[in-house]
Amino acid sequence: MRSLPVLSIVLTTTFLERCSSFSRRCALVGRSPCVGSVGRTPRLRQLRPGILEEVEAPVQLDKGSAEVAVREQAQSQQQLDESNEDEATAERGLGILVLLTVPLAWGTYTPAVKYMYEMEPAIPGFVFSAGYYLVAAVTLRLLSSLQANESNELKVDRAEESEEGLDIRGGWELGSYLFVGNALQVVGLQTVPADRAAFLVQLTTVLVPLVAALSVGALSAVPAQTWLACVVAFVGVSVMGIDDGGVGAGISGGNPITLLHVSPGDLLIVLAAFSYTLHVVRLGVYAPRTKPLALASAKATTEAFLSVAVVIILTIIGNNALEVPQFMQETGQGVISYFDALKTAASDNPRLLEISACAILWTGWVTCAYTIYAQSYGQSKVSPTESNLIYTTQPLFSSLFAYFLLGETLGAAGYVGATLICLALWLVSSPSDITETKTE
Repeated sequence: MRSLPVLSIVLTTTFLERCSSFSRRCALVGRSPCVGSVGRTPRLRQLRPGILEEVEAPVQLDKGSAEVAVREQAQSQQQLDESNEDEATAERGLGILVLLTVPLAWGTYTPAVKYMYEMEPAIPGFVFSAGYYLVAAVTLRLLSSLQANESNELKVDRAEESEEGLDIRGGWELGSYLFVGNALQVVGLQTVPADRAAFLVQLTTVLVPLVAALSVGALSAVPAQTWLACVVAFVGVSVMGIDDGGVGAGISGGNPITLLHVSPGDLLIVLAAFSYTLHVVRLGVYAPRTKPLALASAKATTEAFLSVAVVIILTIIGNNALEVPQFMQETGQGVISYFDALKTAASDNPRLLEISACAILWTGWVTCAYTIYAQSYGQSKVSPTESNLIYTTQPLFSSLFAYFLLGETLGAAGYVGATLICLALWLVSSPSDITETKTE
């Protein structure tokens, strides 16, 4: 019986020790054993501030880590944006350089054509264009086939396959614009002096930004800086057009008043300029979504097909007395006469064939095939309006080649116009806060 009190004392002592231990643990975490898990004991909070700091420290550390992570993410995004901006600027600069080679190549066209037209027999314009378009089409088709064979070795997704159809549609549309513009220009040159026609064609300088802005329904789609560059370039081309080179051979003898007179031939040249404008604007839509070489090949094939068809039709008209406009009848007879003279020249003057072949090959490869490809590539990175401003530098390169190849020089007005064109080029190549909206 004496063991029962001893056992009671032991159990009571153990219970009191357990309660004391539980109270100490609750005090450490600042909680009262009497208020459960939500009550707080101010006295314990004052007695144990160090313990509270240790408990709340992990929460503060997590908040600080989140702020650091946010800052690092913002810095990474900023670096990525800057990298993308630098890459876009570099690509735009490359596009401008490539597009600058287009008027450079075009500058060799005028001396070549002038040399060809001074030969006997002079090659008809439609025959000449059909020849170099055939050269360009065959060359670009071969290059495009080689590129397609290399691409077939890699896996091509369905999106890229659909772009091939877009290449063909774009080629037919853009090639048709160029063909119609060239045909209208050839017909208009029958009654319009070459220098006046060159001036009227440069109306594309102001037509391209106008059509590009109207296509998106807002004139503000084209930056003010670009509009200024267009006006400056147009004035520069106009001043170069009235330059007489010191021999009184400018537009209408250097008298700009005569520009106010409009003839049917002038209207044809203006329509040609509008057709060229549609080509530049629409190329800005197709170029970013297609492969440059495939699009260039489709364009050249379209122009070659239409040019050869016109030559065949003119040959049929020349061999038959058909009721057609006098111009078509005379042109058809001129084509037949040229082919007949060419047969005779093949035996009597073989050098004539060599010169003609060289001119056609040069024009087909350099001023046609390459420029078609360069336009398709460059306009995938540069807007249509800015691209057309770059094209307006052609008179500068034409004058340069004419000086070295033909001995022709510029007068005072020519140098003033060239300076204005260079100023416009500087304006368009300078960075602008507003980018032109692409038409869809």
